Amino acid sequence: MENTKKPNIFLRILEGIENGLGPFILVVIVIVVFLQVFSRTLPGSAIPWTVELGEILLGALVWFGISTGVAKNSHVGFDLVVRSFSPKWKKIFGLWNLNLFLLYLFLLGLFTFQLLGFYQKLSARTTILQIGMFWVRLPILLGCILTFIRVLIKEIRVIRDKEQMYVATDILEDILK
Repeated sequence: MENTKKPNIFLRILEGIENGLGPFILVVIVIVVFLQVFSRTLPGSAIPWTVELGEILLGALVWFGISTGVAKNSHVGFDLVVRSFSPKWKKIFGLWNLNLFLLYLFLLGLFTFQLLGFYQKLSARTTILQIGMFWVRLPILLGCILTFIRVLIKEIRVIRDKEQMYVATDILEDILK
């Protein structure tokens, strides 16, 4: 029987943020890069702020992508050997891996939070756009939080046997569906 239960409101909001902001940021990056390339074709009229804005947005896009990758189980993993293990050992290795990733995200989030505090005290700004470095580095903290939540949900699903770890999928089969 297929599971027809709808995800709770929190997960729908989380997915809406990821699915809405990610493509929006990507479109803005494309526009900004196009402006940079076009402006360089005209002598003496390169637009310097486009490089800085592109770098800032690319960082934000990476963190939304990490969170989305965890949610859709499409992140990069080196699990070829582990896939040959028994389901019990796959689960044990998977939970170990998830917990290490949670620890990493927690520490990175904590250090980023501290760094954001220093940026606020120093009133540090970017060179060209004069955007506060707090806002430039905030996507790292937000990405850590979103990804932490996604990994935690995945871990709970694995513990409750609602999701398996290291299940081989045929990419071609997924594309043809």
